[in-house]
Amino acid sequence: MAKEDDPIFSPLDTIRYVAEKRGVPIDALKIPERLLLTYQRSAFECAKGLINGRSVEWIYGEAQPFCIGEFNNVEIGVGRFWIGAPAAVITLEEAVACGAKIIIEVGLAGGLQEFLKPADIIVVTEAIRDEGTSYHYLPPEVKVESSQRLRETLIKCLNDGGIRHFVGPVWSTDGVYRETLGKFRRFRDSGVLAVDMETSAIFAVAKYRNVEAASAQVVSDILTEKGWLQAFYEKSVKESMEVLLKAALETLSKS
Repeated sequence: MAKEDDPIFSPLDTIRYVAEKRGVPIDALKIPERLLLTYQRSAFECAKGLINGRSVEWIYGEAQPFCIGEFNNVEIGVGRFWIGAPAAVITLEEAVACGAKIIIEVGLAGGLQEFLKPADIIVVTEAIRDEGTSYHYLPPEVKVESSQRLRETLIKCLNDGGIRHFVGPVWSTDGVYRETLGKFRRFRDSGVLAVDMETSAIFAVAKYRNVEAASAQVVSDILTEKGWLQAFYEKSVKESMEVLLKAALETLSKS
């Protein structure tokens, strides 16, 4: 008997519908267990090259491109997700329903600490839940953290490569233009490294669906009491992203 908290429909219902409309079996939409989750077009294209990926239509086609290839002879899928917690979680739910079990999110984040500079790399330990999506999955008091196993493997890959990085929490928010001075001071003073839009929701879904997820981000901008320093298109940010993508793929191939 259905319970009040049971969803009316599930990600698998979407998969079935897409397969039916395309006239293919559900297995045709299956993706690898290891998933690299990206947001930026340039990050997706870089990762696609690193795995010699072949494009697959999957669910969304060119709207959210997906490719499958190999890194260190291990099959890995790479997807470009839409930004923002609700959009990213919709696609992640469907990816998990299609077979993803080991997930690394790689994106951009705004630095909150004075010692951070554009192009610095952050490996996320936990994410502060200041978005709405995660609360549909977990009670407010539940912390959301990265997979310790994946995180430690990623840190080892970065250390082995002599790659400078920082390890700590991030703040995930829906309100990009409501990153207020009060919130900035509170999170900065509590040791939060950076702010993004998706990670806490990604971790919440992973916890809810019993899959592993980790996250690493490149600092693309800096928040200060005096204002906002933007560096999204700087060459150093792009170079750090490529370095991080390689480390993330190395981690997935070992996991």
